[in-house]
Amino acid sequence: MCVTKISNMPVINAVKNFILHITKEDVRGADTKNPNACVVAKACRRSLHAKEVRVHLGRVYVNTNNKNWLRYLTPGSLRSEIIAFDRGGSFTLGKHILGAIGPRKSSGKRQGSNKDVPRDQHKKRKGVRHVVKNVRTGPAC
Repeated sequence: MCVTKISNMPVINAVKNFILHITKEDVRGADTKNPNACVVAKACRRSLHAKEVRVHLGRVYVNTNNKNWLRYLTPGSLRSEIIAFDRGGSFTLGKHILGAIGPRKSSGKRQGSNKDVPRDQHKKRKGVRHVVKNVRTGPAC
């Protein structure tokens, strides 16, 4: 289920991408496995003048105004850095694009699903879903 409120404030989807620059200062003193105090959270607070930030593998939530939270997509490049950092590795400096979320990505419906195709005609997924372990946990929506 998608997150619709955090701390009794509504969560709205970001409509514009944001280029986030990770600096040495963001890495210094950052906590692993802590969505509120990791490298990305520090960079967002600095760059977006945010009051609070929560960074997860799939989404980044930013509060700048005490009225609502903005939800961004975590890009794959940043997700990989977060996983490496949470597992005790280094965090590579650079820029990443926090993605705006279009209406389909927040609908709670899987991408590519087709409600007009009968249920028994959907292709069944083979294999086991890989779950990344030993990293932060939290909302994926």
